[in-house]
Amino acid sequence: MMHSMARKHVLVRLTVILFWVTVWSVFAAYLPDVLFAGPIDTLRCLLRQIQMTTFWISILHSLCKITIGFVLAFLFGAMLAIAGYYIRPIGILLEPAIQIMKTVPVACFIVVALIWLSSAHISVLVAFFVVFPAVYINLMQGLQQVDRSLLEMAQVFRVPRRKKIKALYLPQVMPYLLSSCRLGVGMAWKAGIAGEIIGLPDLSIGDQLYLAKLYLNTDELFAWTIVIICISLLCEKIVVRTLRSAETRWQGGLAWKSDLNK
Repeated sequence: MMHSMARKHVLVRLTVILFWVTVWSVFAAYLPDVLFAGPIDTLRCLLRQIQMTTFWISILHSLCKITIGFVLAFLFGAMLAIAGYYIRPIGILLEPAIQIMKTVPVACFIVVALIWLSSAHISVLVAFFVVFPAVYINLMQGLQQVDRSLLEMAQVFRVPRRKKIKALYLPQVMPYLLSSCRLGVGMAWKAGIAGEIIGLPDLSIGDQLYLAKLYLNTDELFAWTIVIICISLLCEKIVVRTLRSAETRWQGGLAWKSDLNK
């Protein structure tokens, strides 16, 4: 039964991919090559690119910078959300800054950020800027959804803080963390690459995209776009699986939570 469902799921995904590749091919057949590259031309360009050293260096450069920005945003967003939840004045003070970060257009921030620091680090700051409010807001919402009656019961029975965190907070907060990570990884890559295209740090994906656009190498532009999508999806899978494996280790706390309800 499980194998049948898995096979059906794979077939559905392959059908969807085939459909959109067909749509892509139809558009490419009717549009000039200089404006729209087809899947075959894009694949050929990608195969050429992977044989070049600059291709891998550019990927490594952007991957490291955007990952640093994402990790810093996740850590600081989580720490400040916890601090704002337990210490109300901190949450009140941070609220305007979070709203500003959430509403300011990324392009405006990139231009201002280029005044503050060199273009080599622009993707770190931009990735941090877009991910931080998402992590903070989602985690704060998760903490606020924890059942107050269970917290009061745990306090009456003098449940140790570690068990309280494991059994009450983590199961409630984890879905919000997963949601913020799924959203944040994609946002970090989109904003980070946009920052690189404007800042043009040497040997970065943004730099390669800009050069492809400058010389009207549409097939190369499409090839790099596919690379960005694949890396973003891979990073999302890694982050989500890491958090889910951590959640599995914490599932033992759920049994204790059910005991409290009895």
